[in-house]
Amino acid sequence: MSPQSPPSPESSQPSPPRQEPPPPAAQGDQQSRRGLGAVLHEEEFSVAAAIGGPRGIAESVLPTLVFVVLYVTTRSVPWAAGAAVGVVLVMLLLRLVQRQSLSTVIGGLLGVGIGAVLAVRTGDGEDFYTPGIITNAVACVVTIGSIPLGHPLVGVIVGMLDPRVAHWREDAVMRRIYTRATWLFAALYGAKVAVQLPLLLTGQVAALGVAKIAMGLPAFAVITYLVWLMHRSVLRRLQHE
Repeated sequence: MSPQSPPSPESSQPSPPRQEPPPPAAQGDQQSRRGLGAVLHEEEFSVAAAIGGPRGIAESVLPTLVFVVLYVTTRSVPWAAGAAVGVVLVMLLLRLVQRQSLSTVIGGLLGVGIGAVLAVRTGDGEDFYTPGIITNAVACVVTIGSIPLGHPLVGVIVGMLDPRVAHWREDAVMRRIYTRATWLFAALYGAKVAVQLPLLLTGQVAALGVAKIAMGLPAFAVITYLVWLMHRSVLRRLQHE
């Protein structure tokens, strides 16, 4: 019997442990982040991260676009409203299948669903936009109201998202910066109401859809960028202290 040959050095060395990819749920949560939470910790601002990439655009724009197109072409409120709800349900199903966060889609489903019910009950297409206008009005009041209370809303949110500035209330400069950032979001909500409410009262369904889309993600991305710049100035100041 021939002696066995000794194992080669390569075969005697243990193979490095194989790194497992993160679970699908974790991947989905990371991909679905958008807004301030997606850009605060980044050195470079990403519009795609702020608005959620192509999926964020689709989830924000498609329901309104489908409603406007079908309403203008068919003048049928039930068909337009039903199609808009159907679009959101498809997006919700896709996130369920891919095991991604449902928070943004559920919020959109509530808004579109309530608007669809109102529009179908009254027969007026403009009522589809009523929940969104009310939501913006409430957001404007809450955002402005947080400032005299000493808890500007953007500061509260940023402090929770970024532990590096969790002590922002103890610094007068940081309080001023996050107060100005809060005013930016209040101005965005107020501008939406100021533009869309007259269109609602005059029954301008198509114009309402255009205004909602134009003042949605594009305006949000601009305000998020400005707030990101303010936050970066705070971080630079902390580094030099």
